[in-house]
Amino acid sequence: MGDVTYDDFARTGPGTLAGRYLRMFWQPIYVARELAPGRAVPLRIMGEDFTLYRGESGAARLVASRCAHRGTRLSTGWVEGDSIRCRYHGWRYDGSGQCVEQPGEDAGYAAKVRVRSFPVEEYIGLVFAYLGEGPPPPFRRHPDFEGDGVLEAFTTGIWPCNYFNVLDNACDLAHVSYTHVESRSRMGRPDLLGLPEIATEETEYGIKTVASVPGGRTNTLHFHMPNINQVRSPLQITDLSRGPSSGWINRLFIRVPVDDERCLNFIVDYAELEGEAARSYGERRHRVRTDEPEFPNHLGAAVLGGKMRFEEISEETDILHLTLLEDYVVQVGQGAIADRGRDTLGRLDTGVLLMRKIWERELTALAEGRPLKTWRCAGKLHVPVARP
Repeated sequence: MGDVTYDDFARTGPGTLAGRYLRMFWQPIYVARELAPGRAVPLRIMGEDFTLYRGESGAARLVASRCAHRGTRLSTGWVEGDSIRCRYHGWRYDGSGQCVEQPGEDAGYAAKVRVRSFPVEEYIGLVFAYLGEGPPPPFRRHPDFEGDGVLEAFTTGIWPCNYFNVLDNACDLAHVSYTHVESRSRMGRPDLLGLPEIATEETEYGIKTVASVPGGRTNTLHFHMPNINQVRSPLQITDLSRGPSSGWINRLFIRVPVDDERCLNFIVDYAELEGEAARSYGERRHRVRTDEPEFPNHLGAAVLGGKMRFEEISEETDILHLTLLEDYVVQVGQGAIADRGRDTLGRLDTGVLLMRKIWERELTALAEGRPLKTWRCAGKLHVPVARP
C-alpha cells in the first residue's frame, strides 16, 4: 500500500480518513422497533456521542449528546412532544437542536443557543442518520428488501473488535468451508463446504463476488460500498434448520464502528413468505430473539477463552445464531484492531484484496482532495437459485 495504511482503515473518529469517508454515507444507528415514542437513548457511533429520541408524534430525532448549558447527557431527560428537555435545569431543545425554553432565563436567550442535530431516515426496520458535513447524499434503497414478505431488522450487539475485522470478511467466501463447518453440517449441507472457485469484480455499487463450490450451488455476494454486505440464503431457522428450506432470505449485514475497538453489526432479513408461512416464521423469529437476546457474545467469549468447543454447543441452537457465533470467534479472535500488514494472502483472497484496493483508492483520493467514485444504488440483485 502507499501512504494510506491499514491503520487508516481502522480509525474512524472525527477527522480521520476512514471516519470522514464513512460519514459521507447514511449509516444505521438503531433498530427502529426498539425506539418507542417518548424514549431517548444515548448512542456512540464512530467515537462520537449522540442522543437519539422518538418524539410523541413518532418521528425519530438525533441531536448532540450533551446540553449546551452545563454538559449533562440529554438522554437522561424527558421527551415532550417532539422536543427533549434536559434533566439538569430544564432547558428544552426541538428536533433541529434549537433551544426553545430556558426556565428562569430572560426571554430571547434561548434563540441564541443550539446544539447540533443530524438528518434521520427510517427504512427497512432501521433508523439511519447522516453524520457528515454539508447536505446529505441521496438516500440509498435496497429493492430486494421491499415487498410483501417478512422484514426484520436486528443487531448482534456490540462486538469487542474493530469494524474492519468484520468488514474484511465481507468478500471472503472461502472462509465458509472451515469457519462454518459446524453450522453447515448441522444443516445437512456438506455440499456447501467444498473449497470454491472465486470470481470477483468491481461494480457500480461496490463488488460482486461469485463462489462456485464443486458439486454444490453457486453463491453470489454483493458488497455495497462502503460497509454493506448482501447475501441470499435458504431459509434456515429453529425447526426449519433440520429439513428442506421452504423459502429464501435476502440478508444485509451493515458494519458500523462504535469506536476503534468496538463495532455494531446490523442485520436486515427479508423472507419471501406469505400467509400462514409468514405468520409462523414471524412467531419463530420472535421466540428465538427472546430466548437468546445477547447471542452470540456470551458464548463467543467462552469459545475464545478455551472454556467451550463448538462441538459442545447445544444441538437446539438456532442455525443463524450458530453461524454468527462462528463469525464472532474468528473475527473477534483477530484482536481488537488486527495488524493487517502481517497478513499473508493467497489465491482465494481475491475478494479481500479487491475490497482493500478500493478502500485504499478512495481514502487516497479523499486525502489528496481528488474526486471520489459515486456509488450507485443497485436495482434488484438476487433471483432464486435452484438447489442441487
